[in-house]
Amino acid sequence: MDVIILLTILISGTVFGSFFTLAVHRIPRNENITYVRSYCPKCNHKLYGFDLIPVLSYIFLGGKCRYCKDKIRPRYLLLEIFSGLIFLLVALSHNIGIESSLYEFIEISFIYLFLCGVFIIGGIDKENLIIPNGLIIYELVVGFGYIAFKIFNKVSVYSNIVGLLAIPLLFTIINLLVKLITKNENKLPFGMGDIKYIAVIGLFLGFSGQVVAMLISLLVTLLYLIIKRIKEIPFGYYLSIATAITIIILPHITEVLEIINFIIV
Repeated sequence: MDVIILLTILISGTVFGSFFTLAVHRIPRNENITYVRSYCPKCNHKLYGFDLIPVLSYIFLGGKCRYCKDKIRPRYLLLEIFSGLIFLLVALSHNIGIESSLYEFIEISFIYLFLCGVFIIGGIDKENLIIPNGLIIYELVVGFGYIAFKIFNKVSVYSNIVGLLAIPLLFTIINLLVKLITKNENKLPFGMGDIKYIAVIGLFLGFSGQVVAMLISLLVTLLYLIIKRIKEIPFGYYLSIATAITIIILPHITEVLEIINFIIV
């Protein structure tokens, strides 16, 4: 029975991944992501169900549009695969199975809802160097819903509130000081989109999870800079990768989290 649950989660992850590719393409263009039917961005031909099967359609079509034969970017396939794998790894790391409690199932549902925003923010920031406010609001709604759920179950949310406020406030103050000293608001250390994103990550993961995610994102960013030189750093993209990794490893680094939380006690 656990295998069926995990297989369902894997398939669901790839389906969500297909939606993420659509959202990453449309949101920066202010296009509707729910009611407008999927179409080929090259020839604008409407796509049908057999064109939209996650992973399989890309393979069967040879990575090309069925109608105009234009190449489909591999990122669509990769995002679907990675989404499915990450959804599965999150379930495995949190020991989700037939014997899981109702609390665990609800908690994992909040995690997946939050991850949806993480995937879309990462994709949009990588391609457009922006983090839309609408997605920040979505993550805030999910985050506060998760906080309400924890409070209802008498679980402390102190770390979550600190995560929402502490580091983002510190970065905002640093920005203001730099602005006052340099008289230049175009070259601030931290982008406001990144600060807001860090805040919602702190709200959901708590202060300790937020710190872990930021450290991982810095390592990922440095690694990418070593491999490939770039003019502008899509930090939200690396932060998204780090957040997904953090969510997967959180249940296995409790001692590290306790040490970090000791700082704010």
